[in-house]
Amino acid sequence: MMLVHVVALVGVLVSLVTPSVADTCRGYPGVPGIPGKHGSHGKDGVKGEKGDRGDDFLLAKGQKGEPGLLGPPGRSGIQGDPGMPGVPGLLGPKGERGTAMAAATSKKSFFSFKKRSNRAPTKDQPIRFDLSLADGDTLHNGEFHCEIKGCYFFTYHVTGRTLVCLNIKKGTVTMVGFCDSGEKGYLVTSGSVVLQLDVGDKVSVQTTENNLVMGTEGADSIFTGFLLFPMS
Repeated sequence: MMLVHVVALVGVLVSLVTPSVADTCRGYPGVPGIPGKHGSHGKDGVKGEKGDRGDDFLLAKGQKGEPGLLGPPGRSGIQGDPGMPGVPGLLGPKGERGTAMAAATSKKSFFSFKKRSNRAPTKDQPIRFDLSLADGDTLHNGEFHCEIKGCYFFTYHVTGRTLVCLNIKKGTVTMVGFCDSGEKGYLVTSGSVVLQLDVGDKVSVQTTENNLVMGTEGADSIFTGFLLFPMS
């Protein structure tokens, strides 16, 4: 029984001393704990009412200022497109009538002859082209006699055999020479020249020692010439 009273007394003393010690002796702060997870977003609130309009004078346009000084002229721009043509002007006064003049007569000279004979021509002599193919000038024994001073064009087209060599001569001077050959049978050759002639000059086609020139049917030989333009 005595033991029970002692224990009860000790309990009362402890209960009286403990609050006093707690008030005067505090311990060190503990280690912070791990943060918790973020919570979910809350719901949007109700939309507020529209605010009042501001003062109108803040939007008013200010007065126009004074113009500034003129700047220097800029560079010339790109040329524009041509404009539309204007209205045609009025007709001018009629001019005076001109003096009547006689029409100038045009000078002509031409010929074209072919060789009718199949006889071989003589060396260094004009070939006898004796059949006229055009109503023009006349050949004198195959030779052209100039009656109009000017520039002329002469050409020949000759049929021959084996070897043919021809010269176009002004008088006795050879102006150009041409040769053509074939291994066998017939051959056709041609040549031409432009010559300046004075009145009285003579032009002809002449052969050399190789003069197998023909003039039979189907194997024609032709000499042609004409005035290109007269000269004063």
